[in-house]
Formats: sequence, C-alpha cells, structure tokens
Amino acid sequence: MPRRQRVPALKQLSLSNMAANMKDVWAKDYVDNYLNEYHFLHIMGPFNDLALYNCSKTSLSLFTSPSAIKTYVLFACRSEDVRARMIVMECGMEMWEWVHGTSGEVSLSCMSIRCLCTFICTDPHVFPVLQGLTALDLHGCSRIQSSILVDLIGCLPRLRKLTLSSTQCNSQVLSVIGSTCRELRELDVSGCKEVTSLGLLRLMYHQTGAALNSLQLRKLLTEGIRLSPDNDAQHVTAMAFLLLALPRLEYVTHTFLAEALTLIHGQLFGKGQHFLRSQGFPSLQEVAGLRLASGVGAWQTALNLRRLDVVLGQDLPILTSTCREVAEATISLGDELRDLRHLHSWTQLTCLTVECSGFYRRTLSDMIPVLSSLGPQLRLLSLQNFHYHLETSLSHILGFCPHLRVFQAQIHLPPQNGDSPPVEEDSDDDDDDQLQDKNRLFGTNWQLLQLKDFSLRILDSSPLTRSFQLSIRATLVRALQGSPELSKLSLINVPVPLDKVFRNVLEQPASLVQLSELCLAHSSVSSAAVHLLMAAHNQLASLDLRRCRDVHRRHYDQFVEDAKRSKFDLKISWE
Repeated sequence: MPRRQRVPALKQLSLSNMAANMKDVWAKDYVDNYLNEYHFLHIMGPFNDLALYNCSKTSLSLFTSPSAIKTYVLFACRSEDVRARMIVMECGMEMWEWVHGTSGEVSLSCMSIRCLCTFICTDPHVFPVLQGLTALDLHGCSRIQSSILVDLIGCLPRLRKLTLSSTQCNSQVLSVIGSTCRELRELDVSGCKEVTSLGLLRLMYHQTGAALNSLQLRKLLTEGIRLSPDNDAQHVTAMAFLLLALPRLEYVTHTFLAEALTLIHGQLFGKGQHFLRSQGFPSLQEVAGLRLASGVGAWQTALNLRRLDVVLGQDLPILTSTCREVAEATISLGDELRDLRHLHSWTQLTCLTVECSGFYRRTLSDMIPVLSSLGPQLRLLSLQNFHYHLETSLSHILGFCPHLRVFQAQIHLPPQNGDSPPVEEDSDDDDDDQLQDKNRLFGTNWQLLQLKDFSLRILDSSPLTRSFQLSIRATLVRALQGSPELSKLSLINVPVPLDKVFRNVLEQPASLVQLSELCLAHSSVSSAAVHLLMAAHNQLASLDLRRCRDVHRRHYDQFVEDAKRSKFDLKISWE
C-alpha cells in the first residue's frame, strides 16, 4: 500500500504549537526592542526557559521574516551549544550548519542566503563567525555591492564551494577569489552581468605577481555572463586560457567551450596573443608551457573535463581526442551518424544523453552500434526525439544496458500503415499468449536490477497498430517486473492500455514495492488500475493523473477519499 502518514512526535507538536502561538509576540519584541542594541546577546526573554536544542527547533517557525533572522543568527553565534546541528530557516529556504571548533567556539560551516538584507556581509559581529565557512550561497543577492563581496570573500580562505549567481560579482571579486580561496572546488557566477570572458582570466592569473593562481577548481558555471557579440575570437581565446590554467577542471559551462577545445587540439596558440598581452596576460603558449612544467602532464592530453553539455556530433572527433576522461555527455546528433563511433573512446562514460536535431529521422536502431559496446558501463541513458520501429524496440536498447539506474526516452511513433489497422479500445488482443510471443520475439529476457528511474514519453498522439502496442506493452511489463529498485516511474502520453500492463506486472510478487512517484499524465489508464495500484504493496507518495481521459472527477474524489480514509501520505494530481 502507499506510504502512510507519519504521526508527529509529541515533542514536535508541542514546540510547533508553542511557536505558532508566540511567534508574533516574540518576533516583534526582539525586532523592535533589541535588534540594534544587541542586548539580546545576554540570556534573556523566552529563550531563557528553553534548552538550546529546543530553542533551535522552535525558531524554525518563530523567525519567518528577514528582519528577525539577524537576531537569531547573532544569538546562535554567542550560544554555548557544542553540538554540530543543521538548522533550516523557513524564510527563503535558508540553510545554516553550525560546527564546534577546536578552541571551543561555535562557527558556521555552511550558509545559504537567498534575497535577504545585507547585514550578514556588513555587520562586524557576524564577520568573525563566517571565517570558517567552507560553503557560501549568495544566489540572487543582487543588492550586495561588489565592494562588500570583495571584503567578505577576502575573509573566507577555507571556502570550497561558492555560489555568486545573479549577484554583482565582477572582475575585482574574481581576482580576490583567485588569490584568497585556494581550496575552492566549485564556483558559480552564472547570470552575473558584470562578469566577462576577460574577467574570468583574473580568477586564474595574478597580474601583480605575474603568476598563475594555484586554484584547485573542479567546477565552474558561467552561463549567462556578459559576452560581447562582436568578439567571438576573444571569447574563444579566454576560454582556452581558462582550460589550460585550470588543469583539474572537470566541468565548465561556456558558450565557446567547443571552439576553445578545437583551438587547443590544433595547438593554435598564436591566436589571441596580441589580445592577451595587451590586457596584461601571458600568451596561450606560455600558459601551456607553465602547465607542462607544473608536472600535470602533456597539455594535449591533460584536459581533465569529465562532463560535457550539448556537444554537437560533428565535434566528437576533436572532443574525444582532447578530453579522454569524460564520464557525462550530452550529444546533439545531426545528420551524420558516423560521428557516434567516436564515443567508443570514452571508456569512463557512465551518463549519456543523445538528442536528435537533424533533418533525417533517426531510429532507435542507430544507437545499437554504440550501446553494444558502451551499454554495460552506462548508469544513465536518455534518448530524445528518436523514432520507434519494430526492428529495434526499446527492449533491444534496454537489453544492452543491464546496469542502468536512470532511463529516459522521448520518442516518436511510426507513421501509420493502411494495411495495419489500429487496435480497437475494447479489443483484448488475446493478451497473455500474444504478449509471451512478443517477449520471445523482442528478446525481453533481461533485468535492470539497479534501475530507480524509468521515464517514457510518446511525442505523438496517433493510434498504434496491434504489433506496436504489444511491443511497447511487452517492454513495459518486462522493465517493471525486472526492476526491483524502481522508485520513480513516468509514462506520459503512452497509447497502450496501461491497465493490462499493471495487471501483468503485479501478478509477479514483489513488483513495484519501492515505487514512490508515479506519473501517468495523458496516458490510457482507468480508475480500476489506479485502485489496483493503491491496494498494492508499494511506497507511493505522488500520483499524477493529469489529462488521463478515462479518469474523471468522480474517480479523483474517490481516490482522495480512499487515501484519506486509509491515512495514506499520498499526493494525487488530476485535471
């Protein structure tokens, strides 16, 4: 049966009730009378009668306005609590992680601030507490001036993860990051309109000291930064500089990434030399020499990128030669299929997404040569905009990938043939016998023992012939029966009677026992199948029945009533 509602502990109910009743009084008292004078730092008021742990829990509901958060932060900073704890503030989904230092003080380890007042960055009482931060999230704090960011980040040498997306981050801020945050592993400056390609170079190169910064950066997000439309060559040069100067970089987002990799692959280091020198930076040749002298390895094979987004198929020969450690890739496949053969070079590839963007219709059979060799190592496979044909069903594809954890497919149906009339809705197909024949025909004798997420979306609405219906149905039954760890299932606009699929699947004991999320939007499913799923043994917590033509308002009301009566913790969507 679906997951049952959890009964809150008496302690939790008591604290929540107390906070709800006293929230307005306490918050107003602190903000109006003690916020600016800091008298609250002495033990006083309602906190005096609560253990600090209970105080933390109560304040989750108490401090629900940005103006009150300052009070709580400063109070917690002066507390004598020696236990590490995680506090989630309701205001803006704030996250604070407090750790007990070796000298006895309590300091912040991780903090997230979303669109709050700037007191965190300007208050002298808070600055000492922030010096031990290893992670800071300032996403969307666009009111914090760049000068304040410079002062703040200059005090945070232990940062390993920094999010400055959609802030006033600029070249000066990047320069401070490069010279101060030597332990930084992840940096997000996406959406920062003051960041330019040239400004990114300040992150890697200290112009005053004329030396590369010793950054250990692994992940750099730059989408949405300011790119001048008439300076493509300069953007490519800057991106190549970045790749050469950050030898441990595993993932970077940049519009001109493919062009920069092409430049590096062709050793075209003379390009942009005048531009770089005029801005006070060394040439690409000099950066490549420093890279080689540092002992990282030969520059032409040392690029450590492990994730590539939206790579054109025509660029695969260069990318597979330059970046041999890739584990995640999204390929935009055009009209040339031969490009796919280069994927064999990525022996560490575990997550593969292939999107068809060409003029010609690509069928699932086009993926067979690739999956026959790479399939066993894949953990995620996503196939977008392919066409379905009987000669290569989804069963063939899944059979090549026994270790998948996530499978996603958005496929087109084949054009209708006048010689093969569609199945009538009330037809029973001589179900079971024909389904067994299809299992043998399409080779569905496989299992996906690690699969947790299965998603199939049909992009067309035309009715299917009997053969295609049985093919898809056989694949679904086998996939659901052979995936004991499946927790998320999405079948959208699937023109197959799913009642028969779920009936066949649930005939096998222990099927779908881990299922927690189920989406059947726009698909052919009846109220009887939904009742069957609600009565089966599973962990169902979310059920999406939007636009299911055979599920009506009266059915939805009955589902909700049954879930309420059985005390299921089940969210049902319908329209």
